[in-house]
Amino acid sequence: MLRRFLFTFSIATSIIIIFSVIVTQKREERRALETTQKVLAEKVDSLRVENERLKAENKALVNDPIQVEREARDNYGYTKEGETTYKKYKFNISEPENDKAGRSTKSGSLEAFLFEGPFPWQVPLGLIAIATLFLLFSYKYER
Repeated sequence: MLRRFLFTFSIATSIIIIFSVIVTQKREERRALETTQKVLAEKVDSLRVENERLKAENKALVNDPIQVEREARDNYGYTKEGETTYKKYKFNISEPENDKAGRSTKSGSLEAFLFEGPFPWQVPLGLIAIATLFLLFSYKYER
């Protein structure tokens, strides 16, 4: 009887461990894809804003002669007759992009340990271990 119980226990534990490893891998893949999706959505939004800005700038360059003159002066150094020009320095300083890839949800430490850790099978395996100990002790004391 003890051999049959240990055999059944080892099969059940193996199934739980294999299932948990598969679930953990799929969950990590899903989180990575969600993070990538969020980053790409933010990039699409920023590119949309940039596109609108460039459309407005293009419209101003096509229709507004003052804007055309300003662009010619600033970017190409054109001047009117009799004007004195001074050399301008352009510094393109931009802010570094923050690493926005992170976990979307934060949970309590106990909940994170039990369900979001590298092995989410601690609870079922713990219950199986407790049941095994109980059955082993009850089997020993029945004799």
